[in-house]
Amino acid sequence: MKSKHVTVLICMAFLAVLFLPGLLKDVRGDEGKTTVKEGYSEKEEYKEKAKKKLNELDKKIEELEVKAKESGHKVKSEAHRGLKELKEKRSALNKDLKRLEAASEKTWDNAKKKVSESMTDLENTYNKVRNYF
Repeated sequence: MKSKHVTVLICMAFLAVLFLPGLLKDVRGDEGKTTVKEGYSEKEEYKEKAKKKLNELDKKIEELEVKAKESGHKVKSEAHRGLKELKEKRSALNKDLKRLEAASEKTWDNAKKKVSESMTDLENTYNKVRNYF
């Protein structure tokens, strides 16, 4: 009878050693790693910053469109091509933002990188078009 109790106790200890670290890790989170709650907060914060920056760029693009209408013929044609390119890149960035919103924890870093690259590209194109004036 005593050997059965010892066997059961050993089995329980073995199972505790096997499963307890995994349970504790899920509750505490990994040291130095982002937990789901922190990742969600980072994602929301990044999306808000990106949207704010994008709204600012939209206003600047609208200002360029007004300047293009008021400018001379040569500047107007170059600016028109540049504005068309800006709108295309703006549309692509909007698609990237939608992918970012739908990104899972695994795809978040790639989606964030893509949005950052697209944002930089849009800003560079804006600066190029702005120089026409």
